[in-house]
Amino acid sequence: MKGILFDLDGTLVDTAVDMLLALKMLAHENGIMAEPEYHKYKELITYGSRAIVHSIFGELEDSKFKILQNRYLAIYANILANDSKLFPEVKNVIKTLDQKKIPWGIVTNKPTYLAKPLLASLPQLKNCEIIVGGGCTQNSKPHPQPINYAIQAMKITPEESWYIGDAQSDMQAANAANMNSAVALWGYLGQQDDPKSWCANRLLNSPIDILAL
Repeated sequence: MKGILFDLDGTLVDTAVDMLLALKMLAHENGIMAEPEYHKYKELITYGSRAIVHSIFGELEDSKFKILQNRYLAIYANILANDSKLFPEVKNVIKTLDQKKIPWGIVTNKPTYLAKPLLASLPQLKNCEIIVGGGCTQNSKPHPQPINYAIQAMKITPEESWYIGDAQSDMQAANAANMNSAVALWGYLGQQDDPKSWCANRLLNSPIDILAL
């Protein structure tokens, strides 16, 4: 059976505004009057909270950095649904998948305790069959384990199905799981990224292109 698995941040949902607001709040708490600008900082979202915090605070000893990272996550948890929204056309894509009874789910490295409330705040995504977040499996992407977990739970055929994400690690995980892979070019790619070299089956310019897969 055909199915579609999505990355979350930078693929289905534009979460950068809230994630960068949390970084700004953390910086201000520590006397750093930083103003992380969306277009400059959004590519950090792909690399998670460690990279986000490092962008402002730089190298610190592990214990001090962990305190800042945990505080960042606590701040973000309280504001994660403030301004995060679906990327343009995603609503219509999901509606069409639902109408055609094509099962879909989410596999993300975002910690599950953050991913689930974010998903709950977006009623357009209510028919998501599974969300595999960070911590659900022993390994995270680029390891194929979380994707394989979703494939088995949804009972879809990987060779007939697609994984869609905006990072090289997404393509590596999908390819290792024998899924077709597609890059979401509308996501959080940086200037240094070369998605043509990521061994993806497709490069998608817009979410609406998903319906042609």
